[in-house]
Amino acid sequence: MPKAAPPAKESAGGSAPMPPVLKRNQACHQCRRRKLKCDANRPCATCVRSHRNAVNHAAPGTEVPPLECTFDDVAENGADAPHPVPKTRLEKLENRINELESLLQEKDRALQGISGGTTASQRPHLNGTNGLYGSHNGSELTLLTDQGALLRQQGNGFSTSPMIAAHISPIHSPPNDTGTIGASPPLAGSNFATQLTWSTWPKDLPNPELLQHLVDVFFSFHHHSNRIFHAPTFLTSMTLPPNHPGFPHIAILHAICAVGSFYTAAVRQADPPNFAHTPADDLFQNAYKRRYALEDSFGEKHAKLTMAAIEDSTSLGERLFECQQATTVLTWFYHGHAKWSDMFLTIGRAMRYSVPIGLNMCPPFHSISKSLRAPSIIPPARTVIEDETRRNTFWITYATERLYSSGNGWALSMDDQDISQLLPVRGDQFENGTLVPPKHRQWAHSPEMLLSHNPEQTDSFILYIKSSIVMSRVKCFNLRFRALNFAGDPKFTVPGMGADRSAQYIDPRATEGFKEVDCLVNSFVDSFPRHLKDPVQGGVVDPHLLLACLAPNVAKILLHDPHADLCRDACISKARILEAAHTMLNWLYAILATSYDITLLDNFAVFAFFMTGRVLVRFVQNSKESGDESQFLTFRTELEFIRIAMARIGQRLPLAFRYAKMLDDIIYQVVGVLDDLNIPNFSIPGNPLQLESDPSLNASQLGMGLSVGPL
Repeated sequence: MPKAAPPAKESAGGSAPMPPVLKRNQACHQCRRRKLKCDANRPCATCVRSHRNAVNHAAPGTEVPPLECTFDDVAENGADAPHPVPKTRLEKLENRINELESLLQEKDRALQGISGGTTASQRPHLNGTNGLYGSHNGSELTLLTDQGALLRQQGNGFSTSPMIAAHISPIHSPPNDTGTIGASPPLAGSNFATQLTWSTWPKDLPNPELLQHLVDVFFSFHHHSNRIFHAPTFLTSMTLPPNHPGFPHIAILHAICAVGSFYTAAVRQADPPNFAHTPADDLFQNAYKRRYALEDSFGEKHAKLTMAAIEDSTSLGERLFECQQATTVLTWFYHGHAKWSDMFLTIGRAMRYSVPIGLNMCPPFHSISKSLRAPSIIPPARTVIEDETRRNTFWITYATERLYSSGNGWALSMDDQDISQLLPVRGDQFENGTLVPPKHRQWAHSPEMLLSHNPEQTDSFILYIKSSIVMSRVKCFNLRFRALNFAGDPKFTVPGMGADRSAQYIDPRATEGFKEVDCLVNSFVDSFPRHLKDPVQGGVVDPHLLLACLAPNVAKILLHDPHADLCRDACISKARILEAAHTMLNWLYAILATSYDITLLDNFAVFAFFMTGRVLVRFVQNSKESGDESQFLTFRTELEFIRIAMARIGQRLPLAFRYAKMLDDIIYQVVGVLDDLNIPNFSIPGNPLQLESDPSLNASQLGMGLSVGPL
């Protein structure tokens, strides 16, 4: 028979009849969460009864926690007053986290009561090496002691996404002065901060605290990150369970860990190479590492894990576009570490990978032939953001390959004529998911695309993509000139010259093809919209616009340097390469006059300044041989500035460290030993480069009072 209801309910404040219907939020937190009836007494009868049952049925030796019955704050005029709604989103978030924490604690205590207690060896633990977590069977979430307090102190104020923070960050304190949700001190009154993590967390990923940090620094410091990924969408997907289909592909997370390692001291970095044992331009660094039994750095380990995850997914045909993104991100790590062979193979793979998934083309410009295969083996994009993310990923892959390949004489992985894709949209349009019809955009194969820029549909990133196409034109001209001249192509032959005249003995500058490319290079920056002509404005550096301005000057050097005769004052190529070098040098002066951290410069910017140094070496040699002391001192001072700046960048970026050593070797081979030249010491590996200047490294501190303008 059912039990009779008691005549009255006991409470701390005496007996009171239970109101028939409680107003919103008047019930205690515990009853609301468990969806039980509540009499609104403090403590309520339901919580008192539950606590009494827990005490009576507790296992021997088990310590039962005190009674917990908490309410929302109410107005002083009585229990009937409505509870004020939380004023900020952060307060709501904290309330939800506190409720979830309480639920997990109760569930854990219930499991302990069933199993008769948990020994210390059975408790959940955190493995700081691979992020392995212990958990109870059947529990999706595990409550862990926070092991990342030190990491948060080293985070230098990096911002954290609220959505990530709600799931894997420590329980937050009240909001700080800035009003942002970020790394916060532990909960007041507790010696331990707590965090939530998934029991299905992949074993090879870092623990969530470290992964969150690496994702944060990746999106904060790498200027391509917010274009190859839609940051809000990506950060939202990070809050999903690891086994959820929407959780980021593990290859992407490993690649982000590898690239993010450039920007944090929280992980082990690779030791600088010993140039007494390996050349600075070594193509195969793994041979050097194996010879001296060098351990992989944190980034190198995750680069290998990235490749393994990509291979696994590719073999199964799963999540192919995300594999494309991971491959492209991985190339940034290889390039930044000057792993030339790995970079060449991986970027080539990324370019070829984009073809079967249809990233290099856009309807209606598909093949007219009948084929058994569709133009793309992946499903169409479902949203505007997804479509533009695919397009951005292709163009970033393209630009990475074109700019990297400018430093070698090897063929490109894809012909420009096989690309029929729209150019990207502006950054704000991509962020907001704005649909921009094709009629308002430019195609990669449009005739006037490189010199025509619609101000309403142009930003620095789009100019950066266009600059990589300019670099591709120069690369293809230099690479194909001899073959096309031999074939008799009119653009690659000198008018009036006999057909038996080999390209070995003609001046390419006299051909129509050279003149077209040279005109394009000289006109490119001048065609920019007025507000996008200067990459350094008001002390702020625009990284994409800087690359867009550096690329045509590097192209000018690549085009004219083989033909420059420094002994002839009237040589046009001599004037062009010196003009390009001084233009890039002036931009370096402008950057160093700001608070911008030059160690965050892009890999191609480092190559551009290396090319500037190479040109200056030629002019130092020429002025020394001609006895022009004034010119010699000027060029030598400029060269010294370039080399010190390169070494400064090399403190973070191994690519710059190697380029600085390569420039040092070129000076020694071409000019010989220059007395009193202020250069870093590359012969002592494992030690930070010691520069006399302040880390900001501005021109005045280096004695560079002279500003050299374009000729």
